[in-house]
Amino acid sequence: MIQKEIKVNDIFYSSWGYEQTNIDYYKVKKVMNNMIELVAIENKIDYENSTKYTDAVIPYPANEGKRIFRRKVKYYGDRPSVMISSFQSASKWDGHPKAQTNPNYGH
Repeated sequence: MIQKEIKVNDIFYSSWGYEQTNIDYYKVKKVMNNMIELVAIENKIDYENSTKYTDAVIPYPANEGKRIFRRKVKYYGDRPSVMISSFQSASKWDGHPKAQTNPNYGH
């Protein structure tokens, strides 16, 4: 049952891109049987863990979008995941900064 593993305000992240890596974060707004409602949130750069070629980004849940959307939760191993779009899935965030391509190197 997902209510034990996913809670309101949990963060999911997606790593996607073609010839570059983008990181998007989402905040859980509501948990239902096998579905969750999400909203996109901003990320901010963690300069301590960034390099010349990659930006380490962390979620900034205080700045969230307006569009809330619903997705079915699936499991890959023991990690919950949702499909964001046809080319993008999101997994529960592990609390560590995620690396995306620096805008000067590939975007």
